[in-house]
Amino acid sequence: MRLLHLIVLYFVGIAVLCTFIVDLIDSRTGNDHVTKHKQSENEKNEDKMGDKYDRVFWIVQISDFHISKFFDKQRAPDVVRFCKDYLSVIKPDIVLATGDLVDAKERNGRGSGQYRIEWEEYHKTLRECSKFHNARWLDIRGNHDAFDVPDLQSQQNLYRQYSAQGLEHTTSYKYVHTTKYGKYSFISVDACPDPGPRRPFNFFGQLNDDRVTELQRHRDETIDSNQTVWFGHYPTSLIVQDPPGLKHIMRQGIVYLCGHLHTLNGLMPNMYTRHKTGMLELELGDWKDNRIFRILVFDHDILSFLDASLGEWPLVIITNPKNALFQSESHEPLYRQRESTHIRILIFHTVKIDSVAVYIDNRFLGNAHHVEGPLYVFQWNPLSYSTAIHSIRITVEDIEGKKKNVQQPFSIDGSRPDFLLAPRFLLMMNISSVGKVVFAVMVFVYILFLGFLRQCSNIRNFFFEGESLLEYYVNRWLWKLWLTARTNSIYYPILGAILYVTFGPWFAGDFLENHTGVLFVWGLFVNGSFIPGSHTYFYGIFHVITFHVPLLLHLSHSLDLLYIASGNLQEVKVRRITPFQRITQTYLPFAILFLFQLFTTLTEFPGAYGTKAITLGPVRTGSLFLTAYLQYSLFHIPLQRVQSVNYS
Repeated sequence: MRLLHLIVLYFVGIAVLCTFIVDLIDSRTGNDHVTKHKQSENEKNEDKMGDKYDRVFWIVQISDFHISKFFDKQRAPDVVRFCKDYLSVIKPDIVLATGDLVDAKERNGRGSGQYRIEWEEYHKTLRECSKFHNARWLDIRGNHDAFDVPDLQSQQNLYRQYSAQGLEHTTSYKYVHTTKYGKYSFISVDACPDPGPRRPFNFFGQLNDDRVTELQRHRDETIDSNQTVWFGHYPTSLIVQDPPGLKHIMRQGIVYLCGHLHTLNGLMPNMYTRHKTGMLELELGDWKDNRIFRILVFDHDILSFLDASLGEWPLVIITNPKNALFQSESHEPLYRQRESTHIRILIFHTVKIDSVAVYIDNRFLGNAHHVEGPLYVFQWNPLSYSTAIHSIRITVEDIEGKKKNVQQPFSIDGSRPDFLLAPRFLLMMNISSVGKVVFAVMVFVYILFLGFLRQCSNIRNFFFEGESLLEYYVNRWLWKLWLTARTNSIYYPILGAILYVTFGPWFAGDFLENHTGVLFVWGLFVNGSFIPGSHTYFYGIFHVITFHVPLLLHLSHSLDLLYIASGNLQEVKVRRITPFQRITQTYLPFAILFLFQLFTTLTEFPGAYGTKAITLGPVRTGSLFLTAYLQYSLFHIPLQRVQSVNYS
């Protein structure tokens, strides 16, 4: 029977692991071949990157406005100020607003929904901004813009009524910018779940088959563009999708622009990476708290950009030579850089520029001169820097004496530095898959370890030999956990609880107004639709760490404290302990664990999804009853032989 029990536990663990493990890296994305930019005869005969003001245009990106009826009433007025003070000077051809146009959160920060007053404020902001620029405003939804939106045609989808593009486009769309020197395509990626549940389980994006087909159609229709820019709200690492995935669809694009992560509270202000296809992914910091914006320049089809913040002047972008960190031979005609005759710099400022000094490798070369508009140039010979990575520095001084230094690495031979590891890892991995795997491994190890301990007739056979403090504590805790695994009234409830979190419904609640849904770790059923699990896996990890593991440790320590057992459990005796020991080592840990669970039960899910989340919440509400029952069971263990002894 013991062998059969162990086999059953083993296969249950394998089933859990196989249910959730998915590839962390999309193999097809990594192996895609991207055709290098063709150097046709016509291109070779075109004007080189010289001293002419031609073949150059620029756009602006802003993300995460979070216009709110409750918080920071300056967000929208500052957008108008930005349009008046900056867009009137920069004069971009296009403005990209990459999602979270409104905040859609209640004052308590837990509830969420679409508020017409916020959308009216956004619409008013667009009207005011249009007085100061002639750019095409391309906006797209973020997850906050989809909170509590049952479907795209619903009247609660206020994006359709109040945004710049909503009347014409319900989801993803394309815009082709035509110039005398070619076409440049901008394809939006709307990855908001449909339906859009209330927060917090609306953090990840999702692409269903219809959305994927739509994006593929947009890609095929713009295949002849000089360059293609993809933009959306979610980073690709936070979009749930089936292989080959979004990065495969976008593989011919030069860049994917997004927002959503808000610089992670300042921990990662520059989240950039290059995917294996050669496409760049550039996450932009938020307007909400940091008032950040981005200028992107196409100069002879070579992309350069600058991230800046409100109040920053002058704005300086070196377009040739390009920053070596972001160059992509497969997506840009970088041969134009090698054949260029002039260094090219764009400078936007509200006052006149007095001097533009050029330094390479800390050696002063001279001053650039103004050509037209924001363009400054300086003659150079790129062959003088044909190997290795070099550094170019531009020092701009205006007539008021204000100076600005801009420095970046460049290379002519294709050498390039590496991106920072943390942002690269965050943007390139499949975060949803990581959550699945980590959750599955935790549950698998939890079940398998307890099952192994239960099959041990005498755990002393597995003790570590030695007299170090570490070995002593490891052996003590092996003993404590073994007692739990061998005690039926404790073992079966905690095993059943972890399995329920893995397979059973967590709770039912109002995920949409007037629509009750049911949440599992592997997904949400609401309004006749299924939304695959993503954020749920991370909450499952949190629940295991803050409930199941502490509960197991508390029960194991309490069993060892209350009872004396022989190595084979043939004899179990009640241990006599002092009232102080009983209170501090059994009742107090129980009270802390119980009160923490009570707090989360009453505040987390009910605040977001209503009181149904309490009454119909087996995971959170059930944890209270489970904790109380197991605490009671500690003092009512059926003993084969009961005898009070002194604590020793």
